[in-house]
Amino acid sequence: MKSKQTKKKTIGLIDVMIQHADKGASGFWTDDYEGCGNPKIFPEFDDGLKHGKYVHKEHYLCPWNTAILYGDGHGNINTGCYHSCSIRDARYLSTEMLAAVLTRFKEQLQSDKYDNTEHINPLLTQEEQSYIRQQQILERENQERQWKKDRESKAVKATALIQKYQDNEDMKALLIGHYGDDIMVMSEFGNIDFSLNGKVDIVGGEKLSYDDYLDIQIQSYGKQRSWFAMCYYSIPCEFMGCIEKKTKKNICFKRIYVSGMYPDGDCFEGKEDHVWMDIQGFEDFKVGDCASFYADIYRYIKTGNGKVLDYSLRNPQNIRQITSYELPSDDDLIKQSINQILCETCYLSEHCNKTYCLRNQEELQALREQMSSMISPK
Repeated sequence: MKSKQTKKKTIGLIDVMIQHADKGASGFWTDDYEGCGNPKIFPEFDDGLKHGKYVHKEHYLCPWNTAILYGDGHGNINTGCYHSCSIRDARYLSTEMLAAVLTRFKEQLQSDKYDNTEHINPLLTQEEQSYIRQQQILERENQERQWKKDRESKAVKATALIQKYQDNEDMKALLIGHYGDDIMVMSEFGNIDFSLNGKVDIVGGEKLSYDDYLDIQIQSYGKQRSWFAMCYYSIPCEFMGCIEKKTKKNICFKRIYVSGMYPDGDCFEGKEDHVWMDIQGFEDFKVGDCASFYADIYRYIKTGNGKVLDYSLRNPQNIRQITSYELPSDDDLIKQSINQILCETCYLSEHCNKTYCLRNQEELQALREQMSSMISPK
């Protein structure tokens, strides 16, 4: 009884899709800016797309399931439409073809041909399948032409920088591939921000041109405070350090210990030496005192032996005095790095819940000792 009722609801939805075939294909759900539901056909899906709400229409079968569209040997009808979906293929169909496919699906649904899904004949005709393949080829060709045109345009705009790095093929390829894009690229030359507005938050970088901004990032590779940079692009958690010097306006930490978290939730720790900060918030501290605090990471132009884009701390908050033994030692940081490497390269990582280690602990300890001896040979 339930199947008959669900089938009847599905047929009603298919009728709406047929009536609005000129607005494209639609599926039966949306969720958090994803899904197949087309709000041009079913306006209620707009709420799911805009506000991240799960909006779902009960249905018997979806015409865009890969196994339905292409028949036996394609997709898996038992995994559901999310895991076996070909609505992207359906979107290549013309309005007339789309309406014809939906009408055919409706007729087969009404005639109970989908009551047994052990054997499924293709819903698409050979002509329709050929049409989809041809449209996909045309789209790829168009994308390739556009990609080539885009690279030629970027090469012209990046002429000055390309000329500067004419002997570096990898850098030239990087510039031609991303010049002017709103993107952060991880490369052998470090992280390079290609955003046209990326330089707006740089202290002392007000007069930088876009080319200057790219060039200073390239030239600064390996000369920056890398742990502060990591915090800038991730999530800083806490800073701890011991005050080495103090003036009327500034203080210098002999070493600042950094702790932070990557966007995926993994944590990291590191250190930066001889860090100067504004004295505000630390006025009552003395040389030799240790402090824990949170601070904003900012970028600035450091001058001296040429210009370098570097990172530092400002606007300290939640400042508290701590004892020196709370600060992690170099050995603690080395052990943390070794454990992180072992975890990231573990052959059991796909089966691990990141809470309980699955590997033999004696084997792990031997690896730790071996890696530790390589880092700090005796």
